[in-house]
Amino acid sequence: MPAFWPLNAPADNADYTWLDLRGPHYALGQAQGRQTERFVIPAWWPAPPPLSFAADCARQIGELHPPLLDELRGYADGQGLAYEDVLRGVCRQTMRLRARPPYPEGGCSSLAVVGADGQVRVGRNYDFHPVQRVRQRLRLTPEQGRPSVGTRGSVPGGRYDGVNDAGLFICLHVALSDEPAEPQPGIPFHLLPRLVLETCARTRDAVELLTRVRHLHAFNYLIADATGDLAVVEAHPAGARVAAQGEPFAACTNHFRHPDMQRFQPGRRHTHSQQRLDFLHSQSAALQAGAEVLSALSDHPSGLCGHAGGHTTLWSLSANLTARTIAYARGAPCCTGFEALPWPSAN
Repeated sequence: MPAFWPLNAPADNADYTWLDLRGPHYALGQAQGRQTERFVIPAWWPAPPPLSFAADCARQIGELHPPLLDELRGYADGQGLAYEDVLRGVCRQTMRLRARPPYPEGGCSSLAVVGADGQVRVGRNYDFHPVQRVRQRLRLTPEQGRPSVGTRGSVPGGRYDGVNDAGLFICLHVALSDEPAEPQPGIPFHLLPRLVLETCARTRDAVELLTRVRHLHAFNYLIADATGDLAVVEAHPAGARVAAQGEPFAACTNHFRHPDMQRFQPGRRHTHSQQRLDFLHSQSAALQAGAEVLSALSDHPSGLCGHAGGHTTLWSLSANLTARTIAYARGAPCCTGFEALPWPSAN
């Protein structure tokens, strides 16, 4: 995690490093650790959990994909840190903050659409305070697991969005909600997209994984694959539900929609999140007819494209899962060009 930076940290301090790495997971982690600023608990985060709690989280991660723990060990060694300290930082117990910056109501937005031409396209804006400096783009080709391309934040091992070689896409959205009085060990939010990308080939596989595991945090996940199977999974430490699947259009923002999940967000404002979701659904017909994903991602009246505070769009993504293309903008899509990245491949 990053050290503390002022909220008005200039945008040119952002780390949009491109890493193209191949090899065993330990080496992947070591290389990332060496090329990323030191992993330090931010001043506004709660204290890290006891080692016993983090060790139980690690056990659950290992049951799904043991090499990911090797990567965390490599990351720790690459930065000269104790593995146990890195593990405790990765397995954050709560999304509550004890100081600034406050979490915004939520800002990330995503969509997936099956066009009339059969093309499967996805788009995603990641919004947060510019204080989040690490926004690295990676292509990883591990010895064990599927290769993938995507972005990561500050926390080792994770992925905030991306695609794999099978054409499976996933992205995450924080869903601020009530939390258990006594948190139980589970899988950290940022590791779930990584686990999906390395171990799953289809949306149905990802949905099965996300609805089976114990979640450490409350998040929404939009998933799509090259066959046109689209889904939204809503997750909380108390359980997970499929909020949408089986339609040619799907969208996701920052609140729970499934009736079983809404009880975890009592009294919370979702005006901004609902506004963005409504806008995306209003564009579904045009997007299915071939309208550019960029036009939706760049909309300002809905709040989709953000330029201030916790609603600052730190990066934007556009991918075509059928044509096997993916591109990122280093900032708001309305004013930042997209850079194509090479598709993940085992070759």
